Amino acid sequence: MNVWCWDGSQAGFRYGASELVVFGGSDFVKAKQWLAALGGATLAGGLAWQYLKRPRDVRWIDYVGELPHPDASRFTVVDGVRLHYQEFGAPDAPVLLLLHGYCSSNYTWKDVVEPLAAAGYRVIAPDLKGFGFSEKPADRRYHVQDHAQLVIGLLDRLGIETATFVGNSFGGAVALACALMWASRVTGLVLIDAAYNDAPLRQYPFSLYARIARTWLVGEAAVPLLMATRQTSETLLRGFFHDQQVVTPERITAYFRALRTVEGQRAALTTARQWDLNWIEQELSGITVPVLIIWGEYDRSIPVTLGVRLRARLPQAEFVVIPDCGHIPEEERPEETTALILDFCRRQAVRPVPSLAASATAALAAGASSTGAPVNLAVAVQPDTSASADTTPPHTTSPQAAEESPAE
Repeated sequence: MNVWCWDGSQAGFRYGASELVVFGGSDFVKAKQWLAALGGATLAGGLAWQYLKRPRDVRWIDYVGELPHPDASRFTVVDGVRLHYQEFGAPDAPVLLLLHGYCSSNYTWKDVVEPLAAAGYRVIAPDLKGFGFSEKPADRRYHVQDHAQLVIGLLDRLGIETATFVGNSFGGAVALACALMWASRVTGLVLIDAAYNDAPLRQYPFSLYARIARTWLVGEAAVPLLMATRQTSETLLRGFFHDQQVVTPERITAYFRALRTVEGQRAALTTARQWDLNWIEQELSGITVPVLIIWGEYDRSIPVTLGVRLRARLPQAEFVVIPDCGHIPEEERPEETTALILDFCRRQAVRPVPSLAASATAALAAGASSTGAPVNLAVAVQPDTSASADTTPPHTTSPQAAEESPAE
C-alpha cells in the first residue's frame, strides 16, 4: 500500500482501496465543515422526528382501562372549554373542590377522593384547562385568573354555590385567586405546598425548566424535547418526591401521558409563560375564610420556608408540616393528608373545637424558637369511613358520550 502526503502536514487521513493519503491545511478544514454539516443535519432530523411522532392529544376513551376511578369521570363544557372531572359522594353533601398542580391532573388525588367522600363530602376533582383529559385550546388564556374563572364556571355548571377549595402547588394559586375574586363562593381553603408568588420560578428543579420555557423560540424548541421522553419525565418527577419509591412506573405513565402530546406541551409552555402570581401575595390580607396550610418537609420546589412566609401573611391560618415528604403530600402521604383535610373541615362545621392543626402550629413555632428551624409534625387523625357515599352524581355527562359528542 502506498502512502502519499500532499503538503507534508499530518493533519488528517483519507483511506482509499489501495492507498492512504495524508492531507492537511484547507482540506482538513473542509472535512471538519462537512462533518459539522452532517452532524447538524442528523440533529435536525432527530428533532423533526421527535416533533412529528408526538400524538396530538390524549383521549379518555383510549386509556380508560388504565385510569383510577374511571366510573367517576365526567365531562362538561364551561365557557367553550371541555373539562374533565371526577365526582364522588352524595350530591347534597358539603363540597370539597380539589385542584391539582402544574403539569399534573386529577390523578394526583386518586388516593384521597374516596376516603373524603366516605366521610360525608361531595368531592369534585377537575383536570384544569390544558392538563389531563381537559381540552387544551390554543387561546393563550392560561393565566391563574383564567383558570380560576373556569373553576367557578364549573361550580356554576354543577349547581354548586359554595365549596371548600383544596389546592396543591399551582392549584393552590388557583384556589387563592378564587377566594380573592369570588370570596362568596369559598367557605375555606386548604393550601398544600401552594404557589402564591413567583418564587418557584427561581427554585430548583423548576427554575431551569421555567427559564427555558419562558425564553421565546428556545422554549418552543426545548420544551417538547424535555417532555418527549419518558426518562426525562421520570427525572423531573423524581425531583418532586422525597420518597423515591413512590415514583412508580404507573405514576410516571400517568404524568407522561398528556405531557408528551402536542397540545399538552403547548398548554404547559403557555402556562409557564403566563405564570404571574406576585399579585396574590400582595392581596393575601383580603383572605378572610378559614385556612389550613399543609407542607411537605422536604419540598424542593416550594420549600417549607415559603410555607412559613405564607403563614405569616395569613395570621388566621393553621400550619402543619408533614415529615419526610416532598412537594405532593396527597400522593406521597395520602393518609395524613386526608386526615388533616377532614379534621379541618369538621371543625369549620362545628365550632369551637380544639384545633389539632393549631396544636401542630404551636409545636412548630416552639421548635423554631428553640432550635432556629421548623419542627416537622403531622397530625395523626383517622378519617371517618362510616358515612355511605353515593358515587353517581347529577348534572354530569358520561365520559363515553362526551367522547362521542364534546358538547353537553
